[in-house]
Amino acid sequence: MRGTRVAIALFFFGDGLLLGSWASRIPAVQRHADLTNVRLGLALFAASLGALAAMPLAGWLCARIGSRGVTVVALLCGSRLLFFTSVAGGLGGLAAALFAFGAGFGAINVAANAQGLALERLYGRPILSSFHAAFSSGGLAGAGLGPLAAGLGVEPRAQFAALALVLAVFTLAARPRLLARQADGSERTVTLVRPPRRLLLLGAAAFCTLLAEGAAADWSAVYLSRSLGAAAALAALGYTAFSLAMVVSRTVGDRLNVRLGPVSLVRAGGLLAASGLAAALVDGSTVAALAGFAAMGAGLGVVVPVLFRAAGSTPGVSAGVGVAAVSTIGWLGFLSGPPAIGLAAGAVGLRSALGLVVLATVLLALLSRSAGAEPRRALRAFENAPPAVLSDLDGSPADSRTVIGSGLEPRRVHAPSGAVRSRRYA
Repeated sequence: MRGTRVAIALFFFGDGLLLGSWASRIPAVQRHADLTNVRLGLALFAASLGALAAMPLAGWLCARIGSRGVTVVALLCGSRLLFFTSVAGGLGGLAAALFAFGAGFGAINVAANAQGLALERLYGRPILSSFHAAFSSGGLAGAGLGPLAAGLGVEPRAQFAALALVLAVFTLAARPRLLARQADGSERTVTLVRPPRRLLLLGAAAFCTLLAEGAAADWSAVYLSRSLGAAAALAALGYTAFSLAMVVSRTVGDRLNVRLGPVSLVRAGGLLAASGLAAALVDGSTVAALAGFAAMGAGLGVVVPVLFRAAGSTPGVSAGVGVAAVSTIGWLGFLSGPPAIGLAAGAVGLRSALGLVVLATVLLALLSRSAGAEPRRALRAFENAPPAVLSDLDGSPADSRTVIGSGLEPRRVHAPSGAVRSRRYA
């Protein structure tokens, strides 16, 4: 079990590492492709479109063939496609490469979360937030490697090629430790023509969350430098404070979920983000802005794992399909939020326009009830799991069962016949 948990965490870390590495080398790729800022913006939009297109498909594939294969293929392809962004020339070439890279990112986002949710059900306690902490840590590591490589004179193509090689070796080595298809759940699933109301509410909460995250990524440095007059180095600390606080909150997010419950945790996270940013905007100082962005990161960091857990527990919908639906709606917030703030800033100024983020995080707190877990979904999935995941060790009745998924050490579960009690796995 521990080996499987480490393997899944490393897949999350690798996903974040790819994203952080790309973000830190965008200026160098822009120079190589000889693009203006406007053309670069169009190329970057192609990456978002690729992610939007791939997420529903990845969810469907997870339900059909299992999340293990999708996770492995997505990371292998994503790392190779990142290399092609460094050699692409012109708007068309870079946009095509980024569309494909975005598709790989979207696919692993869905499949790795399905793996994490499957393992969480076997653990019998929340662990998903720790995987998201690994993703955020990978993003910070990638963002740090970029300037280091640039300082050493390493071109993006060399950096991305080395990264693809390292991730390929890791992926193939860690693949046997991932959970087999049967661990994804055996319930009959539906094709999402019209998502259930529960998924729509979770998607709305994800929309608000990722809108705020996108605003922090795109506007924190601009607000600090142009609205508050901070130096460039100090302005860059806005998103750093946001990211570091997010890593910390996700590290303790699972324990907070156990202590507070998912609804209270989402509500508290939304209110912390809203109050922190609102106070910063009212105060109007650099120190308050840095503290406000840190409060946003701490509040929002715990939310997405809770929303994905709830999406993956929707009855009649596989974990992959549920996560894909909520991710896709949330990604629309990440896409639409920053441009909307830019348009509002042109009319009322950036400081007032960031009030939209405060409103979004307040709405997130109001939508917190959608994060409530479906009653005993995980236990029903465990009870109904097929023999490849659960089996009797000694031919005794169903009160003695053992988890025997790929990469899992056997752990006996004792419960009265016909029922399953709370489970612990070492």
